[in-house]
Amino acid sequence: MTWCDKCDWNVDPTPRDHPQSARRLKLEHRLAETLYRELETGAVHRAGWDAARLTAYLLSGLLLLLPLTALVGGIALLLFYRPLWLSIIIAVLAFCLVFLFRPRASRLSGEDAQLVHRADAPSLYGVLDRIADGIGTQRVHLVAVTSAPTVWFTRIGWRFRPVLGIGLPAWITLGPQERVAALAHELGHGKHGDARHGFVVGAAETILAEIQATFSTQPLDGIRRDVGAAWTMDPTVGILTRILNTTIGALARGYGWLLTMAALRSSQRAEYLADRKAGEIAGSATAATMLERTLLFETSYFALERTLRFAPEVEPVAAVRQELSAIPAREVERRVRASRIRETRTDSSHPPTYLRTRLIRTRPATTAHVVLGIDENRAIDRELAGATAAALKQLRHAVQT
Repeated sequence: MTWCDKCDWNVDPTPRDHPQSARRLKLEHRLAETLYRELETGAVHRAGWDAARLTAYLLSGLLLLLPLTALVGGIALLLFYRPLWLSIIIAVLAFCLVFLFRPRASRLSGEDAQLVHRADAPSLYGVLDRIADGIGTQRVHLVAVTSAPTVWFTRIGWRFRPVLGIGLPAWITLGPQERVAALAHELGHGKHGDARHGFVVGAAETILAEIQATFSTQPLDGIRRDVGAAWTMDPTVGILTRILNTTIGALARGYGWLLTMAALRSSQRAEYLADRKAGEIAGSATAATMLERTLLFETSYFALERTLRFAPEVEPVAAVRQELSAIPAREVERRVRASRIRETRTDSSHPPTYLRTRLIRTRPATTAHVVLGIDENRAIDRELAGATAAALKQLRHAVQT
């Protein structure tokens, strides 16, 4: 891309496409800037129960009372209300609400992720254990390899076991020490309790999504209204549906907006603090470089997809690495500047990438506590070879069908 490094001409020639409203984007940017200034001045030293997180938990807790109230009410109807046939009908409806709005524990699907167990990857888990011990968090229970252009952390099951996800396009893009920074960033979320926070808020958002889907205008509403009008010749048929959609649907959307705004500050704050953990473990310079390399994750994914689709005889990982190595430093710099213009981020829960890298570089420099050597890095790649092949096979099937 031809561009000017003096005036930023043509730094971002592609059209901007924001799925979010301008009001939402403005709020996200204001929150990110406010948190950046607080962290830059040292006003925030560690994760904690700030007002935003408490508000998000309160709003989520009120929603999570719905299935509990329905369960208690259904049992009470069966025990104390008569006639029994009527109590059974109402109780069944209450139990249906319990099933629909029940919290769901996170699961891993074998079709979506290739699982790598501790016994199969001692070098990888050894590095993860050193990082977890350095951060002071629970050691990883399981590693999953996927074709997604990201590295992620979650907790699965009702025992909330920590699981780390390694996306091949992201893993290929990062160098050895940058991989340490990415892993430390994700395990930093485990230290701060972000996964449990996400489970509570996510369970509440699931309930809201069900309510919004039920009380919103659907294609069948119009069909039912037309059929009812044709049978009864009554133009007021369907007015109850419209009233419910207007009232309950609007209340659910408004409640969802409040919950999203409350959770937004907490999630962005968690990303800044996880970046700090990455700097403490891998070194601040490497952590900043890792964040800049995330701007190449999508490029890596498309290169991998293109190789699998049009050059099946070529070894895909080597081809992607060769393509990434051909990207000049000036192009990486252009993307960093474009991220400032676009406020590029992983998603709305993440602050803009340029603010994250600026915060790391403006804070006092830190040295690496965990170093991944070349030989150990190669050993990890060998341990992941089986899961990598399975993930590539799945991606090849997806792009060719």
